[in-house]
Amino acid sequence: MDTPDIVTLAQARALGTSRRTLQNPRSERHLHGIYGPRHGERDAASLHRGLLGAMSWSALDVASHESAAFLWGFPDVEPPQDLHLLSIAGDRRRRVKGMTGRRGLVLPEETTMVDGIAVTTPSRTWLDLAHGSSEFRMVLWADWLFNPVWGGDWERPALSTPEQLRAVLERHRGKPGIRTARRAADRARVGSDSPRETALRLALVDHGLPEPAVNEWIVDPETGELLHKGDLTYEQYRITLEYEGRHHSEPEQVQRDISRHERLNRADWLELRFSALHARDDWRPAVRKTREALLSRGWTP
Repeated sequence: MDTPDIVTLAQARALGTSRRTLQNPRSERHLHGIYGPRHGERDAASLHRGLLGAMSWSALDVASHESAAFLWGFPDVEPPQDLHLLSIAGDRRRRVKGMTGRRGLVLPEETTMVDGIAVTTPSRTWLDLAHGSSEFRMVLWADWLFNPVWGGDWERPALSTPEQLRAVLERHRGKPGIRTARRAADRARVGSDSPRETALRLALVDHGLPEPAVNEWIVDPETGELLHKGDLTYEQYRITLEYEGRHHSEPEQVQRDISRHERLNRADWLELRFSALHARDDWRPAVRKTREALLSRGWTP
Protein backbone atom coordinates (compact mmCIF):
# COMPACT_ATOMS: atom_id res chain seq x y z
CA MET A 1 0.00 0.00 0.00
CA ASP A 2 1.25 3.41 -1.01
CA THR A 3 1.22 4.91 2.50
CA PRO A 4 3.77 5.76 5.16
CA ASP A 5 5.21 2.80 7.07
CA ILE A 6 2.95 3.31 10.11
CA VAL A 7 -0.43 5.04 9.84
CA THR A 8 -3.55 5.84 11.81
CA LEU A 9 -6.94 4.70 10.53
CA ALA A 10 -7.86 8.29 9.68
CA GLN A 11 -4.65 8.77 7.72
CA ALA A 12 -5.16 5.49 5.86
CA ARG A 13 -8.68 6.50 4.85
CA ALA A 14 -7.41 9.83 3.56
CA LEU A 15 -4.85 7.96 1.46
CA GLY A 16 -7.46 5.57 0.09
CA THR A 17 -6.54 2.53 2.15
CA SER A 18 -9.34 0.51 3.73
CA ARG A 19 -9.50 -0.82 7.28
CA ARG A 20 -9.63 -4.34 5.82
CA THR A 21 -6.28 -3.78 4.08
CA LEU A 22 -4.72 -2.56 7.31
CA GLN A 23 -6.00 -5.57 9.24
CA ASN A 24 -4.66 -8.25 6.90
CA PRO A 25 -2.14 -10.84 8.17
CA ARG A 26 0.80 -8.86 6.75
CA SER A 27 -0.02 -5.91 9.00
CA GLU A 28 -0.04 -5.46 12.74
CA ARG A 29 -1.72 -3.09 15.15
CA HIS A 30 0.82 -1.21 17.26
CA LEU A 31 -1.53 0.91 19.35
CA HIS A 32 -5.22 1.66 19.26
CA GLY A 33 -5.98 2.76 15.71
CA ILE A 34 -2.35 2.65 14.50
CA TYR A 35 -1.20 0.03 11.99
CA GLY A 36 1.89 -0.86 10.04
CA PRO A 37 3.43 -3.73 8.06
CA ARG A 38 4.45 -6.71 10.14
CA HIS A 39 8.19 -6.81 10.84
CA GLY A 40 10.11 -9.72 12.27
CA GLU A 41 12.35 -7.30 14.12
CA ARG A 42 12.00 -3.57 14.52
CA ASP A 43 14.25 -1.67 16.92
CA ALA A 44 12.65 0.49 19.58
CA ALA A 45 14.00 3.75 18.13
CA SER A 46 12.58 3.28 14.61
CA LEU A 47 9.25 2.05 15.99
CA HIS A 48 8.93 5.06 18.27
CA ARG A 49 9.71 7.43 15.42
CA GLY A 50 7.17 5.74 13.19
CA LEU A 51 4.43 5.90 15.81
CA LEU A 52 5.16 9.57 16.49
CA GLY A 53 5.01 10.27 12.77
CA ALA A 54 1.58 8.66 12.56
CA MET A 55 0.27 10.68 15.50
CA SER A 56 1.76 13.87 14.07
CA TRP A 57 -0.31 13.54 10.88
CA SER A 58 -3.53 14.86 12.44
CA ALA A 59 -1.85 18.14 13.47
CA LEU A 60 -3.66 17.86 16.82
CA ASP A 61 -0.77 16.44 18.86
CA VAL A 62 2.91 17.23 19.10
CA ALA A 63 5.66 14.95 20.43
CA SER A 64 6.73 16.21 23.85
CA HIS A 65 8.57 15.35 27.06
CA GLU A 66 10.61 12.11 26.80
CA SER A 67 9.51 11.48 23.19
CA ALA A 68 10.66 14.94 22.12
CA ALA A 69 13.90 14.57 24.09
CA PHE A 70 14.56 11.28 22.28
CA LEU A 71 13.96 12.89 18.88
CA TRP A 72 16.34 15.75 19.65
CA GLY A 73 18.98 13.37 21.02
CA PHE A 74 19.10 14.55 24.64
CA PRO A 75 21.95 12.72 26.43
CA ASP A 76 20.94 9.49 28.19
CA VAL A 77 17.36 9.59 26.86
CA GLU A 78 16.21 6.35 25.27
CA PRO A 79 12.96 5.92 23.31
CA PRO A 80 10.29 5.69 26.04
CA GLN A 81 7.80 2.85 26.16
CA ASP A 82 4.84 5.23 25.80
CA LEU A 83 4.33 7.95 23.22
CA HIS A 84 4.51 11.29 24.99
CA LEU A 85 2.18 13.75 23.32
CA LEU A 86 1.01 17.26 24.03
CA SER A 87 -2.32 18.48 22.70
CA ILE A 88 -1.78 21.59 20.62
CA ALA A 89 -5.38 22.62 21.28
CA GLY A 90 -4.73 22.30 24.99
CA ASP A 91 -8.21 20.96 25.68
CA ARG A 92 -7.98 17.20 25.63
CA ARG A 93 -5.99 14.39 27.21
CA ARG A 94 -5.49 11.01 25.54
CA ARG A 95 -6.21 7.95 27.63
CA VAL A 96 -5.08 5.23 25.25
CA LYS A 97 -2.81 2.41 26.35
CA GLY A 98 0.70 3.13 25.12
CA MET A 99 0.24 6.89 24.98
CA THR A 100 0.86 9.47 27.67
CA GLY A 101 -1.22 12.46 26.64
CA ARG A 102 -1.01 15.86 28.27
CA ARG A 103 -2.79 19.15 27.84
CA GLY A 104 -1.39 22.60 28.43
CA LEU A 105 -0.46 25.85 26.79
CA VAL A 106 1.64 25.30 23.68
CA LEU A 107 2.56 28.44 21.79
CA PRO A 108 3.26 28.36 18.03
CA GLU A 109 6.91 29.30 18.58
CA GLU A 110 7.31 26.27 20.87
CA THR A 111 6.74 23.65 18.17
CA THR A 112 8.70 22.69 15.08
CA MET A 113 9.31 19.69 12.80
CA VAL A 114 11.98 16.99 13.05
CA ASP A 115 12.05 14.48 10.18
CA GLY A 116 8.40 15.20 9.44
CA ILE A 117 7.29 14.85 13.05
CA ALA A 118 5.71 17.72 14.96
CA VAL A 119 7.72 18.19 18.15
CA THR A 120 8.23 20.72 20.91
CA THR A 121 11.30 22.93 20.49
CA PRO A 122 14.46 22.00 22.40
CA SER A 123 13.96 24.75 25.00
CA ARG A 124 10.29 23.84 25.58
CA THR A 125 11.22 20.14 25.75
CA TRP A 126 13.87 20.98 28.36
CA LEU A 127 11.31 22.81 30.49
CA ASP A 128 8.75 20.00 30.16
CA LEU A 129 11.32 17.56 31.57
CA ALA A 130 11.91 19.67 34.69
CA HIS A 131 9.01 18.11 36.58
CA GLY A 132 10.51 14.90 37.95
CA SER A 133 14.13 15.63 36.92
CA SER A 134 17.00 16.61 39.19
CA GLU A 135 18.65 20.01 39.05
CA PHE A 136 21.90 18.30 38.05
CA ARG A 137 20.25 16.56 35.09
CA MET A 138 18.62 19.82 33.99
CA VAL A 139 21.97 21.65 34.05
CA LEU A 140 23.54 18.81 32.08
CA TRP A 141 20.83 19.00 29.42
CA ALA A 142 21.01 22.81 29.26
CA ASP A 143 24.79 22.73 28.74
CA TRP A 144 24.26 20.18 25.97
CA LEU A 145 21.58 22.31 24.29
CA PHE A 146 24.00 25.23 24.19
CA ASN A 147 26.75 23.06 22.67
CA PRO A 148 25.35 19.72 21.38
CA VAL A 149 28.70 18.33 20.25
CA TRP A 150 28.86 15.63 22.92
CA GLY A 151 29.71 12.39 21.22
CA GLY A 152 31.84 13.99 18.51
CA ASP A 153 29.33 15.83 16.29
CA TRP A 154 31.55 18.93 16.33
CA GLU A 155 29.65 20.74 13.56
CA ARG A 156 26.20 20.58 15.14
CA PRO A 157 24.85 24.07 15.87
CA ALA A 158 23.37 25.09 19.20
CA LEU A 159 19.84 23.83 19.83
CA SER A 160 19.07 26.60 22.30
CA THR A 161 20.60 29.64 23.95
CA PRO A 162 20.49 30.99 27.51
CA GLU A 163 18.13 33.70 26.27
CA GLN A 164 15.74 31.13 24.79
CA LEU A 165 15.67 29.17 28.04
CA ARG A 166 14.94 32.38 29.95
CA ALA A 167 12.15 33.23 27.53
CA VAL A 168 10.42 29.85 27.91
CA LEU A 169 10.74 30.11 31.70
CA GLU A 170 9.12 33.54 31.60
CA ARG A 171 6.21 32.28 29.47
CA HIS A 172 5.38 29.41 31.85
CA ARG A 173 5.85 30.82 35.34
CA GLY A 174 3.52 28.43 37.15
CA LYS A 175 4.49 25.24 35.35
CA PRO A 176 5.37 22.18 37.48
CA GLY A 177 9.15 21.95 37.87
CA ILE A 178 9.70 25.66 37.16
CA ARG A 179 11.81 26.20 40.29
CA THR A 180 14.16 23.37 39.39
CA ALA A 181 14.37 24.72 35.84
CA ARG A 182 15.20 28.23 37.04
CA ARG A 183 17.99 27.00 39.31
CA ALA A 184 19.36 24.89 36.47
CA ALA A 185 19.24 27.80 34.03
CA ASP A 186 21.24 29.90 36.51
CA ARG A 187 23.96 27.23 36.65
CA ALA A 188 24.10 26.31 32.96
CA ARG A 189 27.03 27.60 30.89
CA VAL A 190 27.81 27.87 27.20
CA GLY A 191 30.76 25.89 25.84
CA SER A 192 30.87 22.54 27.65
CA ASP A 193 32.23 19.82 25.34
CA SER A 194 31.17 16.80 27.40
CA PRO A 195 28.96 15.71 30.31
CA ARG A 196 32.11 15.05 32.37
CA GLU A 197 33.19 18.68 31.99
CA THR A 198 29.81 19.86 33.22
CA ALA A 199 29.75 17.37 36.09
CA LEU A 200 33.27 18.37 37.18
CA ARG A 201 32.42 22.07 37.10
CA LEU A 202 29.31 21.56 39.22
CA ALA A 203 31.17 19.36 41.71
CA LEU A 204 33.89 21.97 42.26
CA VAL A 205 31.34 24.68 43.00
CA ASP A 206 29.21 22.41 45.19
CA HIS A 207 32.29 21.64 47.29
CA GLY A 208 33.07 25.30 47.89
CA LEU A 209 35.67 26.03 45.21
CA PRO A 210 35.46 29.00 42.83
CA GLU A 211 33.72 28.35 39.54
CA PRO A 212 36.07 27.86 36.58
CA ALA A 213 35.43 29.36 33.15
CA VAL A 214 34.28 26.97 30.41
CA ASN A 215 36.35 26.45 27.25
CA GLU A 216 38.05 29.82 27.12
CA TRP A 217 41.28 30.49 25.26
CA ILE A 218 44.53 30.61 27.20
CA VAL A 219 46.69 33.41 25.83
CA ASP A 220 50.48 33.67 26.13
CA PRO A 221 51.03 36.93 28.07
CA GLU A 222 54.33 37.55 26.30
CA THR A 223 53.38 36.96 22.67
CA GLY A 224 49.57 37.08 22.65
CA GLU A 225 49.56 33.62 21.06
CA LEU A 226 46.47 31.47 21.58
CA LEU A 227 47.91 28.47 23.39
CA HIS A 228 44.94 26.27 24.15
CA LYS A 229 41.20 26.35 24.78
CA GLY A 230 41.01 24.84 28.25
CA ASP A 231 38.14 22.60 29.32
CA LEU A 232 37.86 24.56 32.57
CA THR A 233 40.18 27.39 33.54
CA TYR A 234 41.07 29.68 36.43
CA GLU A 235 42.73 32.55 34.59
CA GLN A 236 43.58 34.45 37.78
CA TYR A 237 45.60 31.49 39.06
CA ARG A 238 46.80 30.21 35.67
CA ILE A 239 45.30 26.78 36.19
CA THR A 240 43.58 24.71 33.52
CA LEU A 241 41.59 21.54 34.16
CA GLU A 242 41.51 18.95 31.39
CA TYR A 243 39.20 15.94 31.47
CA GLU A 244 40.83 13.14 29.50
CA GLY A 245 38.41 10.70 27.86
CA ARG A 246 39.35 7.36 26.33
CA HIS A 247 40.52 8.92 23.06
CA HIS A 248 43.40 10.58 24.92
CA SER A 249 45.17 7.21 25.02
CA GLU A 250 45.53 7.15 21.23
CA PRO A 251 49.16 7.72 20.11
CA GLU A 252 48.51 10.88 18.07
CA GLN A 253 46.42 12.37 20.86
CA VAL A 254 49.11 11.56 23.41
CA GLN A 255 51.61 13.57 21.35
CA ARG A 256 49.19 16.49 21.09
CA ASP A 257 48.63 16.40 24.84
CA ILE A 258 52.38 16.45 25.49
CA SER A 259 52.84 19.44 23.17
CA ARG A 260 49.96 21.23 24.85
CA HIS A 261 51.45 20.60 28.28
CA GLU A 262 54.82 21.99 27.20
CA ARG A 263 53.26 25.16 25.74
CA LEU A 264 51.27 25.78 28.90
CA ASN A 265 54.23 25.10 31.16
CA ARG A 266 56.35 27.68 29.31
CA ALA A 267 53.59 30.24 29.91
CA ASP A 268 53.52 29.35 33.65
CA TRP A 269 50.13 27.65 33.44
CA LEU A 270 49.51 24.66 35.71
CA GLU A 271 47.70 21.88 33.91
CA LEU A 272 45.58 19.45 35.95
CA ARG A 273 44.48 16.30 34.13
CA PHE A 274 41.48 14.25 35.24
CA SER A 275 40.05 10.85 34.36
CA ALA A 276 37.15 8.66 35.45
CA LEU A 277 39.10 7.81 38.62
CA HIS A 278 38.70 11.40 39.78
CA ALA A 279 34.91 11.17 39.44
CA ARG A 280 34.63 8.60 42.21
CA ASP A 281 32.97 9.42 45.52
CA ASP A 282 31.08 12.42 44.14
CA TRP A 283 34.23 13.81 42.46
CA ARG A 284 36.07 14.18 45.78
CA PRO A 285 39.47 13.14 44.32
CA ALA A 286 39.07 15.87 41.68
CA VAL A 287 38.00 18.41 44.29
CA ARG A 288 41.04 17.65 46.48
CA LYS A 289 43.41 17.90 43.54
CA THR A 290 41.94 21.21 42.40
CA ARG A 291 41.86 22.66 45.92
CA GLU A 292 45.55 21.89 46.44
CA ALA A 293 46.43 23.50 43.11
CA LEU A 294 44.42 26.63 43.88
CA LEU A 295 46.03 26.98 47.29
CA SER A 296 49.49 26.57 45.74
CA ARG A 297 48.69 29.47 43.40
CA GLY A 298 47.53 31.88 46.07
CA TRP A 299 43.81 31.20 46.39
CA THR A 300 42.37 31.68 49.85
CA PRO A 301 39.07 30.01 50.86
